[in-house]
Amino acid sequence: MRRDTLDFVIRSIVDWVFRARKPESWIFRGAAGVLVLAQIPNWTAKFSREASESSTSIEVGVQGGAPGQVVTVICLALMVVAVIWAIWRYKLERSDTARKKVFVIEGRGLRDDDGAPLKNAVPSSVEGARIDYLMDLRQRRDGAIIEPEMLLEPVSAMKTWLHQAQRAIDRSDLTTVYGGLTAVPLTFLTGVLLDDEGDIVVMDWDRSAGRWRLLDGEDDGQRFQIAGIEGAIGAQEVVLAISASYAVRSDDLATAFSLPVVRMNLPDLQSSHWSQIKQSELADQYFGVLKQIAAEGVDRIHMVLAGQNSLVFNLARRYDKRNLPKLIVYQYERDATPRYPWGIEMPVSGAGVARVKRLNAAPTQTHTD
Repeated sequence: MRRDTLDFVIRSIVDWVFRARKPESWIFRGAAGVLVLAQIPNWTAKFSREASESSTSIEVGVQGGAPGQVVTVICLALMVVAVIWAIWRYKLERSDTARKKVFVIEGRGLRDDDGAPLKNAVPSSVEGARIDYLMDLRQRRDGAIIEPEMLLEPVSAMKTWLHQAQRAIDRSDLTTVYGGLTAVPLTFLTGVLLDDEGDIVVMDWDRSAGRWRLLDGEDDGQRFQIAGIEGAIGAQEVVLAISASYAVRSDDLATAFSLPVVRMNLPDLQSSHWSQIKQSELADQYFGVLKQIAAEGVDRIHMVLAGQNSLVFNLARRYDKRNLPKLIVYQYERDATPRYPWGIEMPVSGAGVARVKRLNAAPTQTHTD
C-alpha cells in the first residue's frame, strides 16, 4: 500500500471515529466508551496483582462475573454492528455519487491565464461526479474583445453540450454549477440560455481572497433605487442603466444613446453582493422594472450593466423571453467612442438567435402614436 493511500485511510478512520456525526459513529463511540469504563476495574485489579511481577500487560477480558461479561459482549456486538453499518452506508453513498452528475460550467474571458479551475472549488455538499465544461471566450488580448461575433458560437455550443450530456439521466440526479469571468453581454447571454435548467448553483470569483466561492454571504439589505420610469411613457426604445458595482455615468451614455434612461442604482456601490438572498431580491426588482417598461409599450431595451458576474447571470435568468421587449446588452469600453461600441441582441421576444449589434450612431428617440 502506498504511503499516501495509507495516510488517507488512517485519516478517514480517525475522522469517522472522532468527528463523524452519523448514527453509527455515535453508536461506536458510545459502545467503546462503555466498554472502557466496564474494563477499568479489571485492568486495575490485574495491574495491581501483576505489578510485583513487573508485568504491566493489559488485556480486554470478560472478568467481573456475569454482568461484566454481558456488558462486554453487548458493547463488542454494537461496535461490530456500527462498523458494518458504516461500510454499508459508504457503499450506498458511493453508489448515489456514481449515479448523480454535477455539470460544472466555467466561463473564461477576461484574462489569458488559466487560473484556478472552478471544478476544484465546488464544495463536497454538492454531491455527484464532476463533469466540467470550459467555455473559453478569450481572444488572447488579456480581456479585450476584438471580434465579438466569433464568441457567440462557443456560448451556443455550451448549451448544446449540456443538453446532450443530460440525456438518459434523471433530472433529480442532475446539478448544474456555473461560474465565470466573462464580459457582461456574454455572461448575460449565458444566463438567458440557461434560464430553463432549473436550480443552478452559482459561484463567483472572489478577487480579494483569490478563489471561487458560493454566494454564502449575509444580506446587507441594499436594494436598487429606481428612477426614470416616467421617461418610458410613449417611447419605443429606452436605455436601462444598472449600477451595481460601478456607476454608469451619464457622460458615457451620451456617447452612445439619445434615448430616455431608466436607472437602477445601488446606493452603496461598495456593498457586498455575496448573498444569494440579496441577489434574488435584486433580480425581483429588476423583473418588476422590466414589466413596468413593457407596460408602457416599449419595444426595445438597450441595457448597460455594471455588476459582478454572478449578479449579471442571475439577472439574465429572470428575463422573460416571451413577454418582455427585445433586448440588447452592451459592452463598456472606456477608451472607445462611443463608450458602448457593441452589444448582443438576446434571443428573446421572437429573436431566434443571438446577434452582435455594433453601435456607430446613437439610436434616437421615437414615440408611439
